[in-house]
Order: sequence, then structure tokens, then C-alpha cells
Amino acid sequence: MAMVSTGQNGTFTNNGSLEEVFLNPGDLVFSKKPVVLKTVLGSCVAVCLYDTEHRWGAMCHYLLPIAPSDLHRSTKYGDIAIKVLLHRFLVKHEAKRENLVATIIGGAFIVFDEREVFFIGDRNIEVAQNLLKKEGIRILAMHTGGEFGRRVIFNTATNKLMVNSLEHLTLEDLYNPNI
Repeated sequence: MAMVSTGQNGTFTNNGSLEEVFLNPGDLVFSKKPVVLKTVLGSCVAVCLYDTEHRWGAMCHYLLPIAPSDLHRSTKYGDIAIKVLLHRFLVKHEAKRENLVATIIGGAFIVFDEREVFFIGDRNIEVAQNLLKKEGIRILAMHTGGEFGRRVIFNTATNKLMVNSLEHLTLEDLYNPNI
């Protein structure tokens, strides 16, 4: 089961024993070896996928819900990123669908520019829920919506997550591994 710890001053003990990887918007990381995956989200969504049998984990961080055409095969789109994650587990590494569990994080209503209000966060969440349900992947936890950004830390060996709310998020923060 995913443990989602939330709060302003939460801690996540790594003791420096695991490699830490920061995901920028559009990034996706799958790892058979235990690592700590970190990211910062605004209206973006992160999907953490975990294989309960093999103890493999992965995370994608996408910006937009659906690719506008088949020519846009980038993991910055949720429909593409989630399909790539599932392909890595189910096809490339022959994981069993019934052993996969997911956590969905992010999708806040954050406005960096009042001229661009498209409710992207809500649509990003919806894409993740719909695709995972369609593929028969159990969603263990969700930490979504609201008006604040989030910092996410995910241990791929244990499926433990820590999610902290970030009240004053800037566009530059999405690319800052030290936040």
C-alpha cells in the first residue's frame, strides 16, 4: 500500500543510501533498482507506478493532458507518459497487471498568468484516472487538486511517498531540485 505522508514539515528518511533523481516537467523514470524520485508540481500531475511483486517503481511528471495528434509523442502529455510507463512495466519488463498499483499527485489550480486559465490541473487528473482505470491498474492514493503546488518524494523500493504542499510556487520552482 502506498503511504502518502503530507504536511509542511514532513521528513523523508533516505540517509543518503539511495540515489536521488529529480524529474523536470515531461520527465519519466523507471527503475528496477531502489532510488528516490523527486519532483515539484503545480497544475502538472505525477503518476507513481509500483510493482508489488518485483518492488520496481516509476514516476512520470506531465504538463498537459492529451497530445494534440499522433505526431506529438512526448511524455510532456499525460496520455503518452502513462502509456509509456505501462509499456515499461507490462511489455518491456513483463510485470503482471494485477501487481501494479498507482498513486496520482498534483493537478492544482495554479495561475501563473491570468490570461491563461484552462483548468489544466483538473484535466491532467482526469486523464490519469481514466487511463489507469481503463488499463485495470489499481489507484491506491490520490493527492490532487487544490490551489497549492506540491513537492513529491517517492521511494521506488518501498512505494512510500511524501507529499508537501507549497503555497508560493513559481514557474522556476518546477525545475528546482532543492525546493
